[in-house]
Amino acid sequence: MKWILKIIENQPYKVTCLWNDNVIRTIDLEGFLKTAGKDPDNSYSQLLVKTRFSEVKCDGSTLFWENGITMKDIDGKTYPAALDIDPDVLFEMTINTIPIYRTL
Repeated sequence: MKWILKIIENQPYKVTCLWNDNVIRTIDLEGFLKTAGKDPDNSYSQLLVKTRFSEVKCDGSTLFWENGITMKDIDGKTYPAALDIDPDVLFEMTINTIPIYRTL
C-alpha cells in the first residue's frame, strides 16, 4: 500500500508529493475535478476554484482540504470535516515520477 508523506509543490490541479516508497509523483487532478464539477452538489466541485484547491494539505497519508464536507454524528449534530481522496485513487492519477535515491 502506498501513501503520501508530504507535499513538495502545489500548482492548479496538480500536486507533487513524496510517497512512502521514496518516489516523488505528480498527481493530476484536473480531469477528476472537472468530472466531479459537473454536479455542483458534489463536494469535490469546490476544488475547481483555484484558491480553494491551493489550500490542499497532507496528513501523512493522503491529501485533504479542511472544512470540505459536513458530517453528522450519532446524535445528529453536524460539524465540518476534511474532504480527502483515497491515496490509491491519487496514485492512479500520477502523471510522472522521480525516484529518490539515498546514500548511506
